[in-house]
Amino acid sequence: MTESQNTLLDDVTLRGFRLMYFEFIWPAFRWIESIWIREKNGQLQLFVQTSDSQNETEWDDLDYLVREIFEHEEQALDREEPGSKHKIEYIIQHGPSIPKDCGYRELMSDRLFKKLAKRLAPSRLEIGR
Repeated sequence: MTESQNTLLDDVTLRGFRLMYFEFIWPAFRWIESIWIREKNGQLQLFVQTSDSQNETEWDDLDYLVREIFEHEEQALDREEPGSKHKIEYIIQHGPSIPKDCGYRELMSDRLFKKLAKRLAPSRLEIGR
């Protein structure tokens, strides 16, 4: 991110990201087991946990939707600070298990999906993701 802020990944922001991932990412990519996030050196780092390998098209589709979410967030930040131009830097990494003791926070998983669906969209519990 080019504009200075306290932290991009505070609890309020994380909850907002969870809602966006609940709506757009989780239903579209059933092969994802969980998604983790951390902020390091001014950059958001996503770790996508999946046991199955995916082709390049699937990863490109995921990257496209993630980029759309972050661009939406950049625009929201710009509206809060007229005249600013925010840029959220991020990378997506993936593997079969989340790196331990690296400061990642759970962004989305089946557990969080069920918790959010129960509160926000109970009908989605019946149809799944």
